[in-house]
Amino acid sequence: MFRLKLVFAIVVYFGIVLLGHASEVVLKDVNGKHISFSSLKGKWIFINYWASWCNPCLDEIAEFNRFYRNKKDKVALFAVNYDMLPVEKQLDLIRQYNIRYPSLQHNPARELHLGNIRGVPVTFVFNPQGELSQTLYGGQTLASLNRVIKNS
Repeated sequence: MFRLKLVFAIVVYFGIVLLGHASEVVLKDVNGKHISFSSLKGKWIFINYWASWCNPCLDEIAEFNRFYRNKKDKVALFAVNYDMLPVEKQLDLIRQYNIRYPSLQHNPARELHLGNIRGVPVTFVFNPQGELSQTLYGGQTLASLNRVIKNS
């Protein structure tokens, strides 16, 4: 029984430590703006990994644009280029593909404990408390994005 309590205490401790670190993460967009993850609490946070060679990624950009335009007050949405290109190249792609929501300079997967990103498109969703609540694989639509918020 003691071992079970000890294991439980360790799991709870590390869970609190990991959640605490996520709230201390500072994101940096391609324009150099710093955004603290904790400042986004109260909003749904969507972090979408994409690449210019990925057709489903390109197809979902218009859907994410509409979603962001309609839900800006409830949602923080960030694009992350899977190939981690230099900022100037990322800015060219943002213009070329008409991405109308913020894009991050660097991959936040390590800091947010997302694991290895093995393919795209993939979108990580954090609830308004800042906790990872869903991982969405494949291309998304306006309807599928709205369902995430509605069903949670």
